[in-house]
Formats: sequence, structure tokens, C-alpha cells
Amino acid sequence: RRAPGRCPVPKDQRPSSQLLELQDSLLMGWGGKALNVYAARLGGLGAFFYVTLAYPIASVSYDPTTQPTEAFICACTGSFTAVAVFALLIYNNWSYVRDRLLSATVEYEETGWYDGQVYVKDPEMLARDRLLGTYVVRPIVERLRKTLLACGVGVFVSLAALNTIDAPEYGVDGGNYYDNGGASGFYKESSMMKYEPPATVGELEAEEREEREELQRYEAAMDRYQRDARQNAEDAASSLE
Repeated sequence: RRAPGRCPVPKDQRPSSQLLELQDSLLMGWGGKALNVYAARLGGLGAFFYVTLAYPIASVSYDPTTQPTEAFICACTGSFTAVAVFALLIYNNWSYVRDRLLSATVEYEETGWYDGQVYVKDPEMLARDRLLGTYVVRPIVERLRKTLLACGVGVFVSLAALNTIDAPEYGVDGGNYYDNGGASGFYKESSMMKYEPPATVGELEAEEREEREELQRYEAAMDRYQRDARQNAEDAASSLE
């Protein structure tokens, strides 16, 4: 039998023990490190994903030799996302322990066969847990929350920048694409001069000759049309007389 007043919660399920386990964890313990160590590890994690995964994938979408800025921004987007995933995992674990420390009750399994029990903390345990939750865990959770917010802002800014400078149409950059009239679908002489070779003197003379012949044919056709119209008018007048 349990001694009166003794905490029935198994030691490994007590919030204070879970906090110690979290602090000793290889990955989850990052949240409890000093700020400079925490920032260095997350920065190293982001750099690792940038080099091994994000940049190689971005290089498939954007040629680094012709679009280095787009490749860099795209890789940064993937790196921010990877860091956010790990930060979210750490955040969930620390916030879970924080809630258990601040709560006046503890849910536990007595034998491990899903026989859930609820223990109301005694005053001493409640005071100790709330001190740990308020002054130890809560600042860590807040720092992780700010990390997630910063990663989200980084992803948003990267996507906005990529959308601004990226113009994959016809393999030209956005400024030249719109300057050349491609966005509106009309022909511009400045665009033609960039992509078509200049005409030779012989070609210009041949074009002028064709234009003169075309004008002569047009004038002859108009003359025939006017003569036919006058003739039809005279015939109509004769028939009325």
C-alpha cells in the first residue's frame, strides 16, 4: 500500500521529471540552451539544409549561372521551412511540459495499460511546478514562438522577393520581358531590333520595290472600281429614261 500523502504519479510521468528529460534530450534540449548556443545550432541546422537539400533542389528550378539570385532566394525559402519544422517540433514538446507544470492536476497511467488517473497536486508540488513552468519553461516557449514567427516571416519575404524578380517567360528577366511588350502581347520595334538581325541594303531596296508594286496594284484596282461604278450609274440612268 502507498503511504498516505505520497505522490502516486510514477516518477517518469511527473512534470518535473519530464522537464529534466527534455533538457537532457539531444534535439529537444536545444530550446533550453543559452541564447547564443540556441541561435548557433538553429543557424547551423539551416545552413546544413541549405547546402545539402535546399540549394541543390533550387538549382534544378533556376540555373545558378544565369539566375543566381533566384536560386539563392529559393534555397533560403526551403532552409527557413526546414528550420521552422524542427522549431515547431521542439515548441510542441516544451509547451506540453509547460502546461503540465502549470496545471493543478497531473494525468498519468498507473500501470501502463491505459488506466488513466488524475492526481491533484499537493501544495508543495504545485508551488514547485508552477515556479518551474513560469520562470524556466515559459521563457523558452516564448523564444521558440518568436523563432517560428521569424521563420514564417523569412519564408513570406523570400516568396515575395522571388515572385517579384522571377519572370520565367521566354527566359528573360522580368524588367526586359515587360519592356519588350511580351506581357501585353504586342509587337514593338525595340524588341524586334534585339532579336532580329538588321536588314541589308539589298533587302531594304527589295522591300521598297515590293511596297511600290503593291501600291500600284492597289491604285489600279481602285481605278477599275471607280470606272465600273460610274458605268453602272450611267446604265441605270439610261434604263430609267
